[in-house]
Amino acid sequence: MKIMIKFRVILLMLAGSFFYQQASAQALSFSPTRVYFKGNPGETVSEIITIHNSSAEPYEFIISLKDWNRDSIGIKEYSPMGTLPNSNAKGITLPGTNFQLNPKEKKSFTVSMVIPKAGNSVSTNSMLFFTQTNAKAPNMEGNAGIGVKVSLELGVQLFYIPADAKKGELKFLAFEQQSTTVEQKQAEQLAVKFENTGEIPKDGFIRFELTNKQTGEEIKLKPIPIAIMPLDHQWAYCALPYALVPGEYLAVAILDAGGNNDLKVAEKDIHVKR
Repeated sequence: MKIMIKFRVILLMLAGSFFYQQASAQALSFSPTRVYFKGNPGETVSEIITIHNSSAEPYEFIISLKDWNRDSIGIKEYSPMGTLPNSNAKGITLPGTNFQLNPKEKKSFTVSMVIPKAGNSVSTNSMLFFTQTNAKAPNMEGNAGIGVKVSLELGVQLFYIPADAKKGELKFLAFEQQSTTVEQKQAEQLAVKFENTGEIPKDGFIRFELTNKQTGEEIKLKPIPIAIMPLDHQWAYCALPYALVPGEYLAVAILDAGGNNDLKVAEKDIHVKR
């Protein structure tokens, strides 16, 4: 007996490289992946989202809105629209609830928002989802087994930025060396806690650098991308390489929010043992 199981693959278009790697095979492109609404209280502001299907297959989507926030390590968590304090979903107007994108077709959608009249200066957000409804199972004729039916769910972030929202800054709150387990092996990691003092969302990178106090060798670890909500705090973790020579090190964490934001630097003496 052939068993059909439907899996939903969520492709959140929050970073261009991530979306390209995951969805380019499907030949779909969305622009922009983040929409920022700005305007005067009571004004209706509209933005355009363009979708291009460069494949030979049609795609059918339903459109919906959800609320979202981030947990203590920056992972998105979703809720029904209009249920979170930071939601702007009820002020959003969509062009419809479903549409079809034919092969080689490009479509543009107008998404509108009524700018709130209330005086809350903290930015709000929601997620616009495009969920595929015509997913096809792979051809498994003559083979018994499990057919995997994959449908795409593409997300575009919608932000409202009040005119008087305070920019704020990113700041370090803590810098620790911790023991952890990676693939059932004991390992060491660096952990930093940071906060966003602003009333708008921010993103950037945390870069970690190590200096061996005995040899002077400098080691730069892979930067960690971060994204944080307004007036929030998070933890970020960086695993130390297994091949790191035991000894005493100076660990430096650099918080880079890009643009005109000042770099923030934190230092910690650590001991590496194996």
